[in-house]
Amino acid sequence: MTDTISNKLKKRTFADTVITCLICAAALAASVWQLVCFLNGEGKAYITNAVYNLLIFAEMGLLSLILLEIRKTGKPFSKQIITKLRIMAVILFIGGIMPSYTDIRIDDKTEMVSFAFDAQNIIIIFIGIIIGIISEVFVYGLSLQEDNDLIA
Repeated sequence: MTDTISNKLKKRTFADTVITCLICAAALAASVWQLVCFLNGEGKAYITNAVYNLLIFAEMGLLSLILLEIRKTGKPFSKQIITKLRIMAVILFIGGIMPSYTDIRIDDKTEMVSFAFDAQNIIIIFIGIIIGIISEVFVYGLSLQEDNDLIA
């Protein structure tokens, strides 16, 4: 019975793993492109976008590692997955407190810089908190899984 559940879990996570790996690679490519644009002097807003893309890269990379571990072990609850979920929560929280940067040109000689902390930042922080809470649910799931393994 456990083998069929494990095989079904592996089949269900295959497409998710491929998609997150592709998004991870795209985020890394976008971040490198943003950094190149910034280094070419095209605007300071590119550095903020590059950092946000690096955050997406880190999140998708960790999610890919979680899905790969689930595919490898067939068990969604492990200490490594819990650690990765907690790291994801911290990364999102840090990304949420980073303000957005905008560069507004008033005329040829005057330039205004604006740092914005808005609803988008609050949503990112709350998603980080939710993932942190989910990691605690995984701690409980790991405990139940270990108890079940001792019984079986």
